[in-house]
Amino acid sequence: MAAVSGILFVALMAFVLLFLAEHKKISSCTKEYYVVVDDAIFDEYFKGLAPPADFSLISLSDFSSLELNSGKERQKGPYACAVAFVTKDESMAFFDGELENPCIKSYSLKSKYYFPSAPTDFEHVSSLNVNTANFTLSFSDVENFPEGNKAIPVDSKYAGDEGYALEKKTFAKCTVMIPDFSKSIFEFLDDFFQNKYERKENIGFIAAVGDIMVEGGAQKTLIEDENGLEKVFGNTLPVLQSNDIMIGNLEGAVTESRKRIYKSYTFKFRKEVLQALKKAGFNYFMQTNNHCYDYGEEGFKDTLAALKEHGIPTSGAGYTADEAKKFYHTTVNGMNIAIISCGAFPIERTGFNGEKTATATESRAGILWQSEELFEDIKKEKAAGNFVIVNVHGGFEYRHKPHNMQRNLYERFIDSGADVVFGSHPHVIQPTEWYKGKLIVYSLGNFIFNGEAEFAVYGALDSEIVRLGIVNGKILYTEIYPTRHNETSVSLK
Repeated sequence: MAAVSGILFVALMAFVLLFLAEHKKISSCTKEYYVVVDDAIFDEYFKGLAPPADFSLISLSDFSSLELNSGKERQKGPYACAVAFVTKDESMAFFDGELENPCIKSYSLKSKYYFPSAPTDFEHVSSLNVNTANFTLSFSDVENFPEGNKAIPVDSKYAGDEGYALEKKTFAKCTVMIPDFSKSIFEFLDDFFQNKYERKENIGFIAAVGDIMVEGGAQKTLIEDENGLEKVFGNTLPVLQSNDIMIGNLEGAVTESRKRIYKSYTFKFRKEVLQALKKAGFNYFMQTNNHCYDYGEEGFKDTLAALKEHGIPTSGAGYTADEAKKFYHTTVNGMNIAIISCGAFPIERTGFNGEKTATATESRAGILWQSEELFEDIKKEKAAGNFVIVNVHGGFEYRHKPHNMQRNLYERFIDSGADVVFGSHPHVIQPTEWYKGKLIVYSLGNFIFNGEAEFAVYGALDSEIVRLGIVNGKILYTEIYPTRHNETSVSLK
């Protein structure tokens, strides 16, 4: 028994001596400290980045290979030591900042939205945008959003609103394994990520209304009454003022000229009314209509000058043909938007021919008329990555259904690359339809239009606000707010 015990003691001592010798070899090696980063995050954010002096950045796969080699031949080279790990996490609920553990910190990278949606029912709409018919609800992201559906807000919140419930966050979580490195690692990551904006799916709201003709009582109220905005636009104001782009068709000239041309009706406005309309939410006015030349070229030029003075953009109108061909470009939450307006209305009974009389030339100010060249220009705008909006003044007055020529023209705009077509001129509402996944609003009707003659026609008092939520260049939210107007005001139905 004593002999056996002696043998075991000798064996144990031999093992201890070997372990101490190996440990001495490891301890004598130079250590290299690494922050080990998830491969996907490393490739997207850190590849090629110069690290701080006291640690290096390395991908997880590269570190695994390095650690394996170090384990085999530690005595021959530096010893790889992981001082922190940066991992990729996804969650529907995200806290950005320090957690309870001082060695853990998270950094937001990007977000992705999910949308409940239902088939769009253009026949049954209300100011609350609730379908009156039964519908089937589905959930999807932007890429897989069902064609012909409309997204539905969640608890009255849209994607992009704070607290939107269906937002999935992707973030980088750094866990420091050796607390002595916490300060330097977090200082480095804080500085790095503060210059990296969280990538969100781009969201913007674009809305349009039809004909705006405020000559008379509405104009007087807007300019002279301190509560004029509320009296004229009433409960439509929250809708009008909640958009990144709010489009209206300004049906008339902004001028003091008295030199009106010969036609059935001529309309003009005081330029002071533009400031009130701008406060109402309008930040783009279409001018390519059959009343833009009611006071001739002089009145048209006055209109262009007044819009510029009040900072309200337009397009499809200019002092020369080249100016009239230019699209209005703007950016909404990172999305590039291109807007063009054009004329396509028929000759009036009095003989007024917009194409011949009001179209811009090299020597005459005027509007852009629909043409083959315009289709090509739309293609170019779409190829440049823009969300393309076409406003067209066309069709026939007081017809509740689009004419075949009108339908073919508006579909060609979509075929050329337009994402949405907003129509005006008929003075009554015409259908709104999906076409190849894009939207055509054939006629928005009269949004606000003074004049006894208009009121005698069925449907001329009814209009709508069409409001679209655009996510990554795709129409997801489709809202139609029916309205009704009288002599001097407009309200939601």
